[in-house]
Amino acid sequence: MDQEKSPGITLGLPSGRGAIEPGRDTCEVEHKMGYQLWTSPITGYRRKGTRLSELRAVLGAGVVARTISEPLQSCPREAPARDAEALLRERGFDAAGVQAAEDGPVVGFVLRGELLDGNVRDHTNAMTSEHLVSDATSLGDLLAVLRGRERVFVLEGPVVRGIITRADLNKPPVRVYLFGLISLLEMHLQFWVSSHYPDDSWQQALNPGRLEAANKLLDLRKGRNNDITLLQCLQFCDKRDLVLQSEELRNKLGFASKGGGATLLTCAEKLRDVLAHSQADLAQESSWEELIKVVESVEQLVHRSDDAVEQVAKASANSARETTPSGIQRGT
Repeated sequence: MDQEKSPGITLGLPSGRGAIEPGRDTCEVEHKMGYQLWTSPITGYRRKGTRLSELRAVLGAGVVARTISEPLQSCPREAPARDAEALLRERGFDAAGVQAAEDGPVVGFVLRGELLDGNVRDHTNAMTSEHLVSDATSLGDLLAVLRGRERVFVLEGPVVRGIITRADLNKPPVRVYLFGLISLLEMHLQFWVSSHYPDDSWQQALNPGRLEAANKLLDLRKGRNNDITLLQCLQFCDKRDLVLQSEELRNKLGFASKGGGATLLTCAEKLRDVLAHSQADLAQESSWEELIKVVESVEQLVHRSDDAVEQVAKASANSARETTPSGIQRGT
C-alpha cells in the first residue's frame, strides 16, 4: 500500500479527527487506512484501484464475448438429423448452427436432443436477435442474457461464428473478475465494521467463539512476524454478522431485511469458497440463474457501499481541514 504523503503535517499539530497524534504508531495509521479501503482519514483521498468502477475497467471490461466464446459447430440443413446428432454427441455439444448450404452462412440452430428423425431442416430453430450478442459484449451484459437462457450465439461483424453457454462462465477470465468482486465486497464489510464499531467495540458484539478463533489466528500470524491487527483476522462470516447486527448499516447498504442480507452475503461467501478452491463448476451450490443473480446483487451492493464510503471520506477530510492550522498543506 502506498504511504500517505503529508509533508506539511508534523507531530506538533493539534490532535483531532484526521490529525496524527504525537507518539502515535505510524503502523496504526496505515492499518486504519487499510480498513478504509485505502481512503486517507486526513485528506479523503481514495487510492486508485479500490473502486468497483476501477475493478470493472481493469477486469470486467477486458472480459467480453470473444474472450470466452467457442467456434460454432454447424451443419447443412439438408443433412440427416441422426448424423448431425451423432456428430454433436461425439463432440459433447448440445447445439449447432444450421447452414442453408455447406460452408454457407448460419441461418438457424438445432438442439441435439431434438435431432431424432428426418433432416436437420425439420428441427431448425430461428436465430433471432434474442439469441445473438456481439463479440464485444461485456461480461455484465453477458451475465444478464445468460441468466435467462442457456446459450447465446456470437456475431463477428454480421456473421455468426461463435457460441457461449453458461458452462463458459467457468473459464479463468470470468473467475478472476468474480474473485476480485468478492474480495472487494469483503474489504467493504471490513471498512464498515471498523467505521461503525469505534475502538474495537465490535469485540463485544462478536460471538465469543468467533472472537477466540480470531485471537488464535492473530497469535499465529504475529508468530510469523506479520504486522496485523485483530480486525484483519476476522473471517468473512464474522464481518457479515457484525454488519448485519446494525440497523444503521443495513439501511446504509440497502438491505431490506437482516434475513435478506444474510442470504446474499452467505451466497457470496460460498461463491468465494468455490472460486478459491478452483471447483470445476461455479454453480455447484446453486443454479446458474441463482448464481448470476447473486453476482448482480453483489455488484449493486458494492456500488452502494462505494458511494457511502465516498461520503465518509469527504466528511473525514472536512473535519481534518478544520483542525489543520492555516498555511499547512496536506498531501494525498
